[in-house]
Amino acid sequence: MTALLENFNESLARLKKQLKTSRFLTWWLGELSSMVPGWMRSSGPTLESYVVLTLKQVHPQMVKPVVAGNRTVAISLSHHHLLRKTISLPLATEENLRQVLEFQVEQHTPFSLDRVYFSYLVKARDFESRQLTLELVVAPRDTVDPAIKILLGLGVDVRAVFADENLASGVLLNLLPAAAAGAAPSPLRHGANPWLAGLVLLLGMAAVAIPPLIKREAVVQLLPWVDKGKKAAEAVSAVRVELEARVLQHNYLIEKRQAFPAVIQVMEELTHILPDDTWIQFFDLKGKKLLIQGETASSPRLIGLFEKSSIFREASLSSASSKGQLAGTERYQLEIQLRSDAKNNATSLSPGLSAPVPTGVGGKAP
Repeated sequence: MTALLENFNESLARLKKQLKTSRFLTWWLGELSSMVPGWMRSSGPTLESYVVLTLKQVHPQMVKPVVAGNRTVAISLSHHHLLRKTISLPLATEENLRQVLEFQVEQHTPFSLDRVYFSYLVKARDFESRQLTLELVVAPRDTVDPAIKILLGLGVDVRAVFADENLASGVLLNLLPAAAAGAAPSPLRHGANPWLAGLVLLLGMAAVAIPPLIKREAVVQLLPWVDKGKKAAEAVSAVRVELEARVLQHNYLIEKRQAFPAVIQVMEELTHILPDDTWIQFFDLKGKKLLIQGETASSPRLIGLFEKSSIFREASLSSASSKGQLAGTERYQLEIQLRSDAKNNATSLSPGLSAPVPTGVGGKAP
């Protein structure tokens, strides 16, 4: 375990050293670029390669003499037509920053993505907090598209939409997407020094190859611990399955018993249903079938009383009525079914209770 922690700490130290080296390399290349002769630099688009027009100048009569002999035009927007906002994003998003901002436009502006042109300027990189600070510049398409349409109608190629404030500071911040602005010129066709390009390529390959090697070493060290964790998880899963099976087995009888009313509920319901001129001499409850015998003034009347019950159904005489022991009574034998939807919410007794009542002792069910 100690060796694993030491190897992991060494890997983190090497990674931190690499990040510091990358920051130094970025600063170093930036300082060198200012000292490189102009003929060695990449000759990308400059302000002189455009005919810059304001929105007020985009008029058929005004445009024709201005763009004569030069068909590449840029539109310049004042701050009245732009929305600027400073936002912070994780440093890892810089690799695909435009794609990330396409999802962020609707959160930071009142416009949807298909209604704006936008670009951005990176203001700062905080390597300690891993944050990237940038300025988002947005122009509504409703403002720009009519001018572009007029210029296209005159056969003028609109390659860029700039902001006045950025042009004043010498920054060509093009709000048009790459597809509309045209492909960026290849540095290989503009005098880039081959050995400098090869050095950058070599450093890039080293920066790409080193982190995977560090991660691979850390993964190899962690594999035994991952295997132990996997075995522990499998053991826990087996215990959980066994526990769930035992819970189901334990609850089976309880659920089975609670599927029908308890004996005490049945007897209480009988007490409320049977009239005062009716006696029960025999009570037999087996599962969902109830059999009662006794004497009553009118046995057919009992069937209708049971049909109105919330826990009884399908009451029927299981034998013919006969004369009772008391004057004006007859003996009855009823077979009744219990409703399966009447749940048992009270303390239940065991079903299957057979309770004969001694003959000669009259009385309603308690």
